[in-house]
Amino acid sequence: MGHEVEKAAVERGHEILIAIDTPDGWMSAEKMLKSCEAVIDFSTPAAAAMAVNRCFDLGIPVVSGTTGWADGLREAIQRCRSGNHSFFHAPNFSIGVNIFFEINRQLARLMNPYSTYRAAIHEIHHIHKKDAPSGTAIALADAILEANQAYHRWISGSGANPGELEVISERTGEVPGTHIVNWSSLTDDIELKHTAHNREGFALGAVLAAEWLQGRKGVFGMADLLGNKP
Repeated sequence: MGHEVEKAAVERGHEILIAIDTPDGWMSAEKMLKSCEAVIDFSTPAAAAMAVNRCFDLGIPVVSGTTGWADGLREAIQRCRSGNHSFFHAPNFSIGVNIFFEINRQLARLMNPYSTYRAAIHEIHHIHKKDAPSGTAIALADAILEANQAYHRWISGSGANPGELEVISERTGEVPGTHIVNWSSLTDDIELKHTAHNREGFALGAVLAAEWLQGRKGVFGMADLLGNKP
């Protein structure tokens, strides 16, 4: 993702001042970091909190697409709001995926009267992905829980009980990301599917978020960027 973000940024006329891929880099590159207008973080669940908080320390707007660090993310959001920092986080920066999110939310709401259907989510990613379920799958699941009265929590793996939403994760090959939401009954199935062909859409969305974040304070996401926030 780092290479894809760099490519997208350069194509839009931006200059990459520094790329950091080790914890020590955040300390040794302080002078260069202070010259940055924004930082884009696609790291690991273990490194994301440090990266984002370092940006807060230096007063740099930060965009993060890292998933799987729920506790650290909650703390970062709280710190951003209390300290008047600039933070943009999204589990997925693809325009198509964020349209997919909205369709998923609407379908979950429409299915409320129809208890004969049972929902499930299946996500497929490359073998290098650290977290499972993916952040995108969790966002899809949380939206279903919010919009549909039949579900009160999601579980990772098979064997869901009534009221539980099943989220199945698969890691194979170099798959950029596929997410499937299925509503199944004895008579038919309704299936929503998003398939990423490459990582270019994710990278471009992150660069657009960094551009949009300039001059803004607070915590933001793709709904803000796309103008879909209620």
